[in-house]
Amino acid sequence: MATLAALRSLHSTIGAALSDIEQVYKSQGLDYPPLDVPSYQNIPANSPLPAELKPSEKQLEQERLTTDPAVANAINLAVAAGGRLLATLQQPLVSVLETSHLGHIAAALSFLEASNVAEILRDAGPEGLHTKDIARKIEEIHLGKEAAPDSPREQIEPAKISHVLRLLATQHWLQEVKPDVFANNRLSSLLDSGKTLEQLRTTPEKKYDGTNGFPAFIGFSTSELFRSVTYLRDWLLPARAGDLQSKPKPETPFHLAYTTEEGYYDWLERPENASRLAQVGSGMAIARAASGRKSIADTTVFPWDKLAKDSVVVDVGGGIGSVSVQLAEPHPHLRLVVQDRAQTVAIARKMWGGAHKELFDSGRVSFQAQDFFEPQPQALQVPGAGTVAHPAVYLVTRVLHNWPDADCIKILANLRAAAGADTKLIIHDMILQPLCAESAEPSSGITADMKPISFSSAGLQAPLENWGKAVAPGHLADITMLTLMNARERTLEELRALTLAAGWRITDVDRSPPPLPWGYIVAVPV
Repeated sequence: MATLAALRSLHSTIGAALSDIEQVYKSQGLDYPPLDVPSYQNIPANSPLPAELKPSEKQLEQERLTTDPAVANAINLAVAAGGRLLATLQQPLVSVLETSHLGHIAAALSFLEASNVAEILRDAGPEGLHTKDIARKIEEIHLGKEAAPDSPREQIEPAKISHVLRLLATQHWLQEVKPDVFANNRLSSLLDSGKTLEQLRTTPEKKYDGTNGFPAFIGFSTSELFRSVTYLRDWLLPARAGDLQSKPKPETPFHLAYTTEEGYYDWLERPENASRLAQVGSGMAIARAASGRKSIADTTVFPWDKLAKDSVVVDVGGGIGSVSVQLAEPHPHLRLVVQDRAQTVAIARKMWGGAHKELFDSGRVSFQAQDFFEPQPQALQVPGAGTVAHPAVYLVTRVLHNWPDADCIKILANLRAAAGADTKLIIHDMILQPLCAESAEPSSGITADMKPISFSSAGLQAPLENWGKAVAPGHLADITMLTLMNARERTLEELRALTLAAGWRITDVDRSPPPLPWGYIVAVPV
């Protein structure tokens, strides 16, 4: 296809996608969420902040509709086509300048979050605030009494703040309403913690409490992750003869960046890293917003409703039981056993407070200390079900992407050794796709009776043979796992190889559409 014809095709794709979005929103009497209007979704019900700052029902419905299947598919098409259009039209020199300086954006975002500018601008309202006043409020929050004009401490220069915020405004993370006067928008309001400026000043350690994870996720992603990924090049490239060191190659770019031999989570558990650990833990709450449109409890994922009464499901590496609770509530006939490290199991009930008391007291959700690198017990002692030789299902949710291939095979092989003939394995992880036209099933085949994958790039026409920019978040997550843990998000072929090596055969696969291709894989013993 000629280039100009391809550009026209991309333009048409965007127009058609916008028509689909418009149809859904007009049917509800709504407009699409405006970029320049903030939506403060972390403000708690009992907040002393003005009630008008809280999102209106209209705003909440506008945001909810973005996940409507028809709207989400249209968004993906528009983003994919827009990315290809931009890459084709933009001068290569500009692309080089922008891409090689993306670290500047991450650094500026890190400053925006750590300086509490989103909260400062929230209080300023739509008129915005001059950087002189922003600088003063940053100092008041961070330094308290030491922020007085006669303090010997070096003061923040408003001009420097202007330049940092202006860079973010070029990426639409803020709006500059007048020269050196900035205001929040839909994107920057994601960083708002819902805390008052006084709360941020007096109890900064509680900034992320009760939030949806976005502020903490930005903080984590632009601190140790950002620092670690800058060592990816040195870690990947082979050492030249003159560069060989007596020490072995570090396990990950993170190890290289922080000169430590501890694994990432062990390093986070150091006493001096308590605030980092809390930030990462809070940031993981974003998974609820990014976990795709399906729930593990959906019977389209697995026929839970067909399992016999008191069937046992083992939630491998299940933490404090969030997934098990999600599954147990709509399926009261199931018994969930959450396995994790002894330290996690010991605090699991406490972390829930009084929530889901009936589930825990009845034994429908129970906990078992079990290292998934060790062999499974020969039999399970399950409250309400007694001694169970083999569970009906092993559930492995967002676990494998934390580990290299050899470790994944060991985890799955331990489950296979303890499985019965009818035990099923369900893996919930991202399923990446190659960035080229892909058939509905993998080229080498998995099994003749495997259901077709629910999402594939097959069927897209040139010049948009794949989803391009629309699927970038999954590949960014992939490099995050590689950087911190020498692990990865995997393609279906890679997951097929892992499961087969551990004695499991994949029979069913369901993959969500972009931007994050979460998948559900069902496997049976070989």
